Amino acid sequence: MLQQRIHVSSAGGSPPERRRQVRQLALLRVALVHAAGVSDICIVRNVSPNGLSARVYRKLFAGDQVEFEFRSGELLAGCVVWEGEYDIGIVFPRPIDVAQVLGSRWSAKATKRRALPRIIVDCAGQLSNGLSSVDIRLRDISQGGASLVCRAAVSGLGKVRLSLPDLPPIAGVVRWTSGASLGVSFNECLAFEMLARWIQARREGLGTAPGGRQSVQGTSR
Repeated sequence: MLQQRIHVSSAGGSPPERRRQVRQLALLRVALVHAAGVSDICIVRNVSPNGLSARVYRKLFAGDQVEFEFRSGELLAGCVVWEGEYDIGIVFPRPIDVAQVLGSRWSAKATKRRALPRIIVDCAGQLSNGLSSVDIRLRDISQGGASLVCRAAVSGLGKVRLSLPDLPPIAGVVRWTSGASLGVSFNECLAFEMLARWIQARREGLGTAPGGRQSVQGTSR
């Protein structure tokens, strides 16, 4: 249910609401934030016709141009106008229709777990089915699943346990295989903040790839 922050004047003369539009809560939507060629998962906290605020896990500065991508693939572009330790405020170049955005553009069934934003991360790990384990490289990860590649072709579907550095073992099921590649659906969604901080830690440890681009990218498709 959408909520609104409504200022109510009191006899004590409370300061007037200075926002040009009443800001509506965005129900803590998970999204991707794209900035300077790098993508991260984030939480959109609230949105108004003129801007939004979000919690991010990388450093952004006032004046930075950013885009927010939601599960449907819709993009909202804007400019950072304020930033804190983890929170940022964005202003849009032109007003948006908040009702349309909240009512349709961000609608996504919880069962569509593949639509959860995925971040491309190059990371070594292991995959075990309880009888044997194999070395893998992580290609991308979301709260609900991951795409992996092995040194040799793999086949067969079933229950597995994925081990990645600095994360607890993740139980899941192999949903698809294609040559040496496979996709794993997690039994339980990873906690957002744990995953976001892990991705940022991986980025800081990996540095940049050749050509100056960060080695961690993102996609929601």
